[in-house]
Amino acid sequence: MSGDTGKRRAQPVGPTGDRAVRSPMTDEARPTETRGRMIRGWTARFYDAMSWVCSLGGEAKTNREIIERAGIKPSERVLDVGCGTGAQTLPAAEVAGPGNVAGVDPSPDMLERARGKAAKKGLEIDFRSAAIEKLPFDDQQFNVVLSSFMLHHLPDDVMRAGFAEIHRVLKHGGRLLAVDFTSGRSLIGRVMGLLGHAHRLEGLNGIKSMLAEA
Repeated sequence: MSGDTGKRRAQPVGPTGDRAVRSPMTDEARPTETRGRMIRGWTARFYDAMSWVCSLGGEAKTNREIIERAGIKPSERVLDVGCGTGAQTLPAAEVAGPGNVAGVDPSPDMLERARGKAAKKGLEIDFRSAAIEKLPFDDQQFNVVLSSFMLHHLPDDVMRAGFAEIHRVLKHGGRLLAVDFTSGRSLIGRVMGLLGHAHRLEGLNGIKSMLAEA
């Protein structure tokens, strides 16, 4: 993987390992290897606007509900897997506090936007270029792991490997909150179908068994 090719000890989540207020490192300017779908280029540039349109303006409310359901408490360590532009990472950091939140994504374009948004809000978030199937953290590092609207990008074997990695980095008694689309005739379901995700929406029905395996 670009940027995180071997085992290494996790850097502190916060000022020491923070990337929110700095320019991306050279190795992070390249996408991390993954067999899941990656959002790049113009799609990343307009991702937030498209999310707003697809949610009919309800994205902010959905993001708040996700954070509330996760039950994040001050000083808890939180990891946002497939963080994208930071839609959940930023509000999680506002609750957990400085230096307690990390976000990973294989797309340098999405990470660049996430870092910019975090810098504007003065939030200390450890953004890293990494994929769900190989998380760059030691075992039992986080109280909460978030995964929002990302699983439909993954083939089944990558999803299984990702759940195993999430289980590894979660502390005993830790919590995973995974949110994604479901298939159906709703507007968002039809849009996702047009974007080529319809087959993955159907495949998400097997998530419970994958979690049990992890």
